[in-house]
Amino acid sequence: MKKIFLLSSYILLIFTFTQCTAPNSADNKELQNNNQQNTVENFWNKTPSFNADSCYWYIKYQVQLGPRNPGSKAHEKSIEWLKKFFENSQLTTSLQKFPAATYDNQQWIGTNIIAQYQPELKNRILLCAHYDTRPFADRDTEKNKHTPILGANDGASGVAVIMSIVDAVQKSPLHNIGIDIVLFDLEDYGNPGGEAITWCLGAQYWSKNLSPTSIKPKEGILLDMVGDTNAVFPKEGISIRYHPVLVHEIWSIAQKAGFANYFIDESTNEITDDHLFINTYANIPCIDIIHYYPHQSDFFEHHHKVSDDMRNISKRTLLVVGQSILYYLYKQEEKSQLN
Repeated sequence: MKKIFLLSSYILLIFTFTQCTAPNSADNKELQNNNQQNTVENFWNKTPSFNADSCYWYIKYQVQLGPRNPGSKAHEKSIEWLKKFFENSQLTTSLQKFPAATYDNQQWIGTNIIAQYQPELKNRILLCAHYDTRPFADRDTEKNKHTPILGANDGASGVAVIMSIVDAVQKSPLHNIGIDIVLFDLEDYGNPGGEAITWCLGAQYWSKNLSPTSIKPKEGILLDMVGDTNAVFPKEGISIRYHPVLVHEIWSIAQKAGFANYFIDESTNEITDDHLFINTYANIPCIDIIHYYPHQSDFFEHHHKVSDDMRNISKRTLLVVGQSILYYLYKQEEKSQLN
């Protein structure tokens, strides 16, 4: 998200489905070497490898569609493509349509994409991201300020990591953990000079309209801007406030895996993102893995610029994030087997 304002004495910063090459890239080999050096955790060798090659391709496909801002043809095509991916992966899939008014008085029908792995299980974890892109490059030069962005990192990367996690789970099934996936719409159409409530419209709707008969996830992980070459992921303020245990566990896992240069041991101010409303409206403890530079108090270099394209996407960063989440999921699977 993308705006700074004061809230309760805090400074609140607003803020494919075709399998590609096999998971034998140099990044995955390096990861396997890291794994051999970290044998303390029993779940280490039971976790499938994250395929950074196919993840990269999933981002590339979204970008090739064009800017996926609401009302665009690319937005419609991405909904169809993502829905088909989850259906082909044998997940229970649905589209949640919702009315929305953006800060500029435009009226929209948004679409949240929902998929469930083993929906019958009570032990559930939420994985989420936004798939829409910013309809204007408001942080760019004057010439580009009204140009929609491609959103390779800001939107497509989180979606692609979740897709590749689904691929891995299909190959090495979880038996005691259910996964709820939500890809939010209208996350990135907020007022750059306005309140937090102008952002994350899809997450706000989903969080307010949980089915009373559905099984609520025990916790959630939001992925936003997780593919940049120079990415770092600090411990974000809202995440620490609502679920410090999960923050500690994911960061500890990543650091044991050799990813400490990415999952840095620093905290940052609260960042308004989809997880704010998941925490406050849905009462699901949810953390945010998001690229942010604490000492610069800013997001990645190409944030809300037309330069947010494939040139800045790193397979290594995708691998670091995706593998860390897989480690966490399979650790939870092992814990459930011991109980």
